[in-house]
Amino acid sequence: MSDRVGGDVMLVGSMPYDDAELMLRKAGRALTGHAGFLPDGEVGERKNWVGMLPEYIWSKHPALEETLAPPGRTLVQPDRDAQGPPLEEIPGIWNFRIKPGADVRFDDLRYGTHAVQSYRTFRRLRDEGVIDKGVRFQLCIPAPCSAIDWSFENPDDWPTLYAAYNDGIRGEIAKALREIPADDLVVQWDVAWEFVDMAVGDKRLFAFFPQLSAAQKFERYAAQLDDLWQAIPDETLLGFHWCYGTWGGWPMVAMEDLSLCVRMSNEAARRTGRRLDYVHMPVVRRPSAEFFAPLADLDIGDTAVFLGLVHHTDSVDEFRHRRDLARQQLPKFGIAGVCGYGRVAPNELDHVLDVHATCAAEL
Repeated sequence: MSDRVGGDVMLVGSMPYDDAELMLRKAGRALTGHAGFLPDGEVGERKNWVGMLPEYIWSKHPALEETLAPPGRTLVQPDRDAQGPPLEEIPGIWNFRIKPGADVRFDDLRYGTHAVQSYRTFRRLRDEGVIDKGVRFQLCIPAPCSAIDWSFENPDDWPTLYAAYNDGIRGEIAKALREIPADDLVVQWDVAWEFVDMAVGDKRLFAFFPQLSAAQKFERYAAQLDDLWQAIPDETLLGFHWCYGTWGGWPMVAMEDLSLCVRMSNEAARRTGRRLDYVHMPVVRRPSAEFFAPLADLDIGDTAVFLGLVHHTDSVDEFRHRRDLARQQLPKFGIAGVCGYGRVAPNELDHVLDVHATCAAEL
């Protein structure tokens, strides 16, 4: 990996703890010598990733009104094997719309506040030697379409909401940078609902989504990348996590190969008006050589690549097999899990981190 990115292992983001210090202590010790940056685990209210937004932001916003809510207004992990309606018939999960004539601004999306609080703990633990010197603090942020589309049922509202969200996130990054030095920060955009939607092809992901072809979806989601590098200082690392979702179990939808990840990586490199430092691509448990073949088309310059080759429920031999197949197309890469671990049982995390370290030793 490049000296700027550092480390050969990354944690995608979420970990199933209520306390950032516990997560940082465990990760810092387990991944010593391997991690170039560490997240705070997206603990507490962020455990359900974008689920934080309807619960704490959208539902309390004076310009928005709720039109559909889950039972108890609480998001519950669905049963993967449960029989349900086809995706395109689902009316939504937790839906909102803009009130007529309302002006929408998001002055507090919480990400900056959480980052500052966790960074203080991170810095103290690094000073104590629990976290290696030189390791940066990683701030993970949902991409605009992931934050907005799934919970706003009128697509005509989306452009207004994207603009407000992008402005709000720039404010959150600025808030974080008031305390976190730019050269000690990593900003990672998490892009998930977009990939789930693209993976279902010409189908609609929810009943209220517009009817678009797979090609139209790709162009729409790639277009949002034009704005996501802005307001991030050059000294700060910038990365993308391409995600197929864990809601109900990973992956939410079929992942035939790395073609979507490669194509979106190429778009990110082309559309980013500053250096793109890394991309992360998930990998299925039992890939064929053909799964990795699209890596031959990767055109991202010296941007580092982390492959999600770590599956903590199988053996190191199986990791080696995935590693060797990937090396046929990409000689140099770092490793990670396929996604965050926010909905994994906390008592599994010591093992998860140990597997990351063991696999890193095999690089």
